[in-house]
Amino acid sequence: MTQNPPVLFVDDDENLLMGLKRKLRGKFDFDTAVGPLQALEKIKAGNKYSVCVADMRMPDMDGVKLLAEVARLSPDTVNMMLTGNADQHTAVEAINRGHIFRFFNKPCEDEDLIAGVKAGLRQYQLITAEKALIEQTLAGSVKVLTEVLAQLNPAIFGKAMRAKLWCDTIAKQIGYPHPWELGLAALLAPIGYVSLPPEILARLGEDKPLQPLERDVVRRTPEVARKLISNIPRLEQVAGIVYLQNRNFDGSGFPAEGPLGTEIPLGARVLRIFNDLGKIVESDLVVKQHFDELRHQPKRYDPELLDKIEALLAKEDPSYDKVAYPKGTEHDIYLKALRMGDFLLTDIETREGQVLLAHGNYVSEIQLQRLRVFQELHQFHEPIRVRRGGQDPEITIREGS
Repeated sequence: MTQNPPVLFVDDDENLLMGLKRKLRGKFDFDTAVGPLQALEKIKAGNKYSVCVADMRMPDMDGVKLLAEVARLSPDTVNMMLTGNADQHTAVEAINRGHIFRFFNKPCEDEDLIAGVKAGLRQYQLITAEKALIEQTLAGSVKVLTEVLAQLNPAIFGKAMRAKLWCDTIAKQIGYPHPWELGLAALLAPIGYVSLPPEILARLGEDKPLQPLERDVVRRTPEVARKLISNIPRLEQVAGIVYLQNRNFDGSGFPAEGPLGTEIPLGARVLRIFNDLGKIVESDLVVKQHFDELRHQPKRYDPELLDKIEALLAKEDPSYDKVAYPKGTEHDIYLKALRMGDFLLTDIETREGQVLLAHGNYVSEIQLQRLRVFQELHQFHEPIRVRRGGQDPEITIREGS
């Protein structure tokens, strides 16, 4: 059986700690810290502890605050407190904030302390054993779901993987409490597509237009996803995020009833942005122009969150470097990668022969919005050729007027 990590005793009285070392030597592995700051330094340095026994009254930080921080930094550690002031307020605060497993009143008999620590070690074994079992179940279940999705439609799975990478990049910076949860939600967001007929899946993977009834079926796939994911232990929050991934910030979207604004879970607000960002980003390069396009639909997204994500993800597009490319750069692109300010070198034409935008023009905001609507209904000749960067469109227009 794997040996438990040592027990940590924390007290500002170094003589008391020396006495504990003499009494407890040979009973179990343990470490000591003179005061709360040294204890936190040890944990932050990567030391693992099965049990932490802390005195209540210490300078710099009392036992309640210390154990609350220990619970945050090392959630599996079982916390205990030594106190000569076990009043009701102290007890309630310690239990609520410090996740206290057991109290010891000073002075504490050696036998009681040893018995209590051994109980703490058994509790640690239970916690870690259950966690290992759940994590193995979780990992296996998620692996099955993602493999199903990858086999079902590699293109859709690829987009989900990219969204997961975006989530992994921004999770800590936006203050997401459990980053793994956000990345997993992005990866499993399209799992509801398993309920779709093959022909709809194929068109989705190729970004082809859908009929109204087909769009309605696709719109409800988060409901299927929630039912699948909620059967996996510890993924209740992920299931809720995935279910609300298409709920708009103003309360519109799917589902029709539910939270709005900042009451929508943070993870769902992130997915709402990344779902649409994934439709217009063609490569690994995410640029400011992509977020400019998202802002055409301001009611969909949390504006503060959108600004934060742009600051974290958006890069400078080298094709707009006027020093390196004074005449701009030419690109063959698909329509979903078209941006405001692109100069058209070929017509944008539907397969039926309708020219939506003629070559020789810069793409405006209104034209781009109109094109996105048409893309939902028609197929176009692709790729098209554009020029990016170079002279400012406004300057060119004035010179030609």
